[in-house]
Amino acid sequence: MKIKEISSSKMRVEELLSANKPLSPEQARVLAMKQNIDRQKEALARERERQHDAKHAAKMQKLHQKSLGL
Repeated sequence: MKIKEISSSKMRVEELLSANKPLSPEQARVLAMKQNIDRQKEALARERERQHDAKHAAKMQKLHQKSLGL
């Protein structure tokens, strides 16, 4: 399962649990912090993937230029 699917399923469960009663301010703060953590993990994973793809593209471009230079 992907990170995005896991975090969205966790959010759905939390939403269902909190649908029964309103959250106290402390509980709302904790929930917001957990959701921010999930969003930051997703952003970190996307950034790592972007950097990996950029590195791979640069390597492929360099190899292509070498093959044309021969």
